Amino acid sequence: MRAQLDPTFSDYLLRVGNGTEQIVTDDTINLPITMILPYIDDMNSLNALIDAIFLNINDYPRNLHLMINRAILTPKNDCVGEINNLLIKKFLGEVTRYYSFDKTIDRTEQGLQEDFLNSLTLNGLPPHELMLKPNCPIILLRNIDPSQGLCNGTRLICRQFKPNVIDAEIVVGHYRGKRVFLPRIPFLPLQNEKQPFPFKRTEFPIRLSFAMTINKAQGQTLDYVGIYLPQPVFSHGQLYVALSRAKTANFVKVLVRPTSIDDSNDTCTKNIVYRELLALVN
Repeated sequence: MRAQLDPTFSDYLLRVGNGTEQIVTDDTINLPITMILPYIDDMNSLNALIDAIFLNINDYPRNLHLMINRAILTPKNDCVGEINNLLIKKFLGEVTRYYSFDKTIDRTEQGLQEDFLNSLTLNGLPPHELMLKPNCPIILLRNIDPSQGLCNGTRLICRQFKPNVIDAEIVVGHYRGKRVFLPRIPFLPLQNEKQPFPFKRTEFPIRLSFAMTINKAQGQTLDYVGIYLPQPVFSHGQLYVALSRAKTANFVKVLVRPTSIDDSNDTCTKNIVYRELLALVN
C-alpha cells in the first residue's frame, strides 16, 4: 500500500513477501541494483550508508520533520546500538547520559552481578547507558498512555532533559506536535531471553531511533530507508518488512556484507518465506 505510486517496486515487494521472487541459490534473491551500496569494508561501507540516508547529519536539528522519517534498519540489536552510537556522536549538541538501575530479583546476588547486568542489552529493553542530545530522535519501547499517543513504537524528539524526566515531542501520527513527559519505568526481561538469573531494569522506556531492528520497524512508514545486512535476515518475512517501509525504490539503500571472504557478491541476500504458512492463511 505504501508503494502504490511506484508499481514496479510494489510488484517486487509482493513477490518478495509471497516468496515468488526468483531464487539465485540457497534461498537468496537479487536486490534491485539501484538500491545497492557497494561493500568495501565494515566501517567505510557503514559510513557510506549513513551518508546516503541522513545526508549531512548536522542539518538534522534544522529540519526535524524532514529528517525524522529516515532510519537504518538491521536484523539484530547489537548493530542497532553500534549505528545509534555512531550517529549520536556526530549529532550536534551537548550529550546527556542516563544510566539504568539494574537489580537482581534475588537480592543476595546484587553485589556480585551488577556490572554484568549493566552490560546486557536484551530485546525490548533500553540500554544501560542512554546517550541523548537535544532534538535527537527516539522511539518508545512500551505502551505508556495509548489514549495520548504514547504507544510502543511511537517516534519522538527530545526537547529537554531533567534528572528524572525527559521532555519530548511526538513527531508522527495523530498526536504529532504534542509535548509529553517520560518517566523511568521498571522492565522485566522476557522469560525466553537467555539470562542466567532474573533481574529488573529501571530506565526511561526509549532508545535512539536513527537505527532500529527490522522487527521494531513493523508498522512504520519512512521517507528514506537504509537496510544494513551484516548477516542475512533470520525469520519469516523480515526482508519484506524492511524493504516495504518506503514508498518508492529510489528511497531505499541496501548494504549487504558478503557472507564469506570467497563470496564477494553484495547484490543478493537471503529471503526467508514459509510459503506453506501463507497457504494455510489463505
